[in-house]
Amino acid sequence: MDRPSTFASPPTPRRYCAPSSPAERREFVPFMHLLIGAAFGVIRPLFLSGVTVSAKADATPVTAADRGAEAAMRQEIERRYPQHGIVGEEFGEKAGRRYRWVLDPVDGTRAFITHCFLFGTLIALERDDGAGYAPILGAIAHPAAGVALVGHRDGTRLYAADGSQRAVGVRRCTRIEDATVLATTHWETGEQRGGEAAAALIRRARLYRTWGDCFGYFALATGGADVMLDPSLAYWDVAAIVPVIEGAGGRLTSWSGGDPLAAPSLIATAGPLHDEVLRLLGTPAGAGTPV
Repeated sequence: MDRPSTFASPPTPRRYCAPSSPAERREFVPFMHLLIGAAFGVIRPLFLSGVTVSAKADATPVTAADRGAEAAMRQEIERRYPQHGIVGEEFGEKAGRRYRWVLDPVDGTRAFITHCFLFGTLIALERDDGAGYAPILGAIAHPAAGVALVGHRDGTRLYAADGSQRAVGVRRCTRIEDATVLATTHWETGEQRGGEAAAALIRRARLYRTWGDCFGYFALATGGADVMLDPSLAYWDVAAIVPVIEGAGGRLTSWSGGDPLAAPSLIATAGPLHDEVLRLLGTPAGAGTPV
């Protein structure tokens, strides 16, 4: 006689991307490409041009590319969907109904101003079903390379400037010793603040590189890396990444193992390594999963 298993199944990891309908994807994915094009049209002529760099109140750099690209995207949203809300890094929040766009026009401004190709544009579309906004679509777009990822709960696709597109997904990795680990900056810097726990994880990894900002998540979603670490972020850094990584089959949490949208920070992995990474960073395995 078969006996019931005495071993409980592990809890299903929580997903932070809300589902989207086919009608929503038909409506909004083409518009997201329009926004990407508007941002690229501003950013490309300014890249490698010696653009003036200013400092914001928090001492982070900003350029005409940041401000111009966000202004161009806002103009398109206001024209097509005037009732939608907007949250942008450069020009703040505009209240709206039901849907909200979250814009980070140049994610990786330090990369942009040092002529590094790894900067990108982050765009999220969120929907409020009565319990607050949650992302349903996200884009990571790289102007210098002419490529973009657009993701939702059921899949992520890579689009190229030549018109080609294809589905992408994370690669399977089950051992830290086989993993490529990425971070936006080195763990010892004040910006990263990874501490000795991050150093221990990195020492075990097969490969470690500071190919960060939104590119680290691009690499993860397309099967080029296995772990991406960002202990301190802003909301507009996170919102677009959630649908892209989850659509590609990956897993993400905040640095403490919970909701990365509620406490903006990210540990993103291809999936099987996630609980081990949390453990190594000092977060109990399974934190942030539903009861």
